[in-house]
Amino acid sequence: MIITPHQRSSNDEPTTVPTLWARTRAVLRWPFTNRFASVLWLALRLCLGWIWLQFSLDKFQSGWLSSDPIGAIMQQIAKGTLPVPLAFYRDVARTLLGLGVTPLISHVMPFLELAVALAFLSGVLVVPAAIGSILLNVNILLSGIGVLKLDGRFVVTEVLFILAWRVVGMIGVQQLLGRGLRAVRHTLRPAQRAPALQPVPQPVRPERVRRR
Repeated sequence: MIITPHQRSSNDEPTTVPTLWARTRAVLRWPFTNRFASVLWLALRLCLGWIWLQFSLDKFQSGWLSSDPIGAIMQQIAKGTLPVPLAFYRDVARTLLGLGVTPLISHVMPFLELAVALAFLSGVLVVPAAIGSILLNVNILLSGIGVLKLDGRFVVTEVLFILAWRVVGMIGVQQLLGRGLRAVRHTLRPAQRAPALQPVPQPVRPERVRRR
């Protein structure tokens, strides 16, 4: 087919703004909805989970279960010796010290970080763990002991985990255990025998008496 300069091929349709927006939206949604992106989320989960695991083990080894490091930090914040980004957090520190809950927080903190690490590493309950870790990171930043370059990256990554809730835990221990249990159940399940077909009784036709 010869196309003159005044004619257009059917494939040369003009790209409209809605079409470009639809394509851009599809590209942006791909990492958060497509199952092939679960490999990327697995790598991020393992990296972040390993870091949280190191935080937890360091606290176990440094004696957080038998001391009160949170109380010491809150005392510095309440006295004003430790600068905080927002002034209201000094009132929070005084409240925690007045309630006497800082030893409990110190003892629970290593277990919380360990739970977050195990969730990220295993792929089980990733979204609840991401929400909890965001709260931990925000609290660390508000207390003045956090570093925005480090904790800020953690928060951004954990927010992405929440946005990718459909596929973020697709590769993990839960799926592997589920497949293993289904395989074991299929192996141990007794073979269902089909019921034997019984012959259907045929109706007996009465014999006709022939008249002579």
